[in-house]
Amino acid sequence: MRTDPCISGKFITRGVHTAGNRLPVSKWLLYFILLILAGSCSPAVEWVSPYQDINWDNVIQARAQLHTHSTRSDGFLSPHAVVDRYHELGYDILAITDHWIMTYPWQEFSGFEVSARTYRRQEEGELDGLPHEDVFIYHNRDPQALEMLAIPGSEPSHTGSGKHHMVSLFSNVTGQGLTFRETLAANEEVGGLLSFAHPARSTERNNNTTEDYIHYFDNYPHIYGIDIFTRATFREPERWSIGKKLVNEILMHYGPAFSDGWRPVWMTCTDDLHRIDDIDHAYQVQLVSSLDIDNVYGSLKDGAFFWVAKHPEEIAPVIESIDFDREKITITGTGYDRVEWYFDNRIVHTGETFDFFRDGSDEIFYVYFIAYTSDFSVEEGRGALTGSQPFWINPGR
Repeated sequence: MRTDPCISGKFITRGVHTAGNRLPVSKWLLYFILLILAGSCSPAVEWVSPYQDINWDNVIQARAQLHTHSTRSDGFLSPHAVVDRYHELGYDILAITDHWIMTYPWQEFSGFEVSARTYRRQEEGELDGLPHEDVFIYHNRDPQALEMLAIPGSEPSHTGSGKHHMVSLFSNVTGQGLTFRETLAANEEVGGLLSFAHPARSTERNNNTTEDYIHYFDNYPHIYGIDIFTRATFREPERWSIGKKLVNEILMHYGPAFSDGWRPVWMTCTDDLHRIDDIDHAYQVQLVSSLDIDNVYGSLKDGAFFWVAKHPEEIAPVIESIDFDREKITITGTGYDRVEWYFDNRIVHTGETFDFFRDGSDEIFYVYFIAYTSDFSVEEGRGALTGSQPFWINPGR
């Protein structure tokens, strides 16, 4: 537990006051100085957080799915069927991120071609039972008519030592014909955003170390985030512990806000949709003032979003507001039974309010929370959670 820096002053002034009524002038002067300091002293904590400037009375909490695949690459649904499924579930923001290719704009779906891999799957019987129109026939969709926001994107899918699958957004850079580093540089040049896709998957684990991620975060500021959870985490529960460990190793490396070399890293969460039953397991809640490209871009870059993992039939916890009161952070919401606060991949506090001077310690320089339903289990694939981005703590700045 961290000690309140004001307590010692209060005890000192109390001791001077009770030492006697007749004190030398110098001691009276010391007493009054300490009294003034004690009266004005209060816990001083500066929070560095993407949630501090959110107007919770007016903010739009937009449901976003930013990693999906269609039959243009290795998905099992046509582009319009992907859109229709997410529209039916009430999603506001959607990116179709096919491997090495852009499936955008939605108004031109009918001019796109089905991948050779999809035809091979048909020959092998993998598509039996799926409606032909939902796989091979492409219809256009108008995002405005659907009241959805379509985000341009793709998945440059580089593999090998020190390489990685990336979710590329707001960019026409697909990585096709480029090296991994060329892809990163080209995306940055056009003002795109990138995130590391499914780092806990065996392929990425074999090809990358924590130091590799730090190298790329150091050199490419437009890489804004890294997946902590995807729908495949429910199928391979070990990914949950691996993902949390990796994210926290990166956060620990960058240290406290304002330190040399510090930069924020945001936690992302996606379906990585391929099969129909992949849908609605993992997504993000973007906090925006209006549903448009600029606001969503800004919310991703600045970390103004929550990440959600859930069974498709569950309702995820909703965070209605986050209140910063000097040394305290208090969350208000619905649909959760417990809230846990994490630092360095361990729980440091449980409850809706984190009080740095009561619940923290000298070693803690960031926390993030996860709000769980009581039945959440990644091993059993049930329940739901909503997680935050980090809150960096700078006491006494």
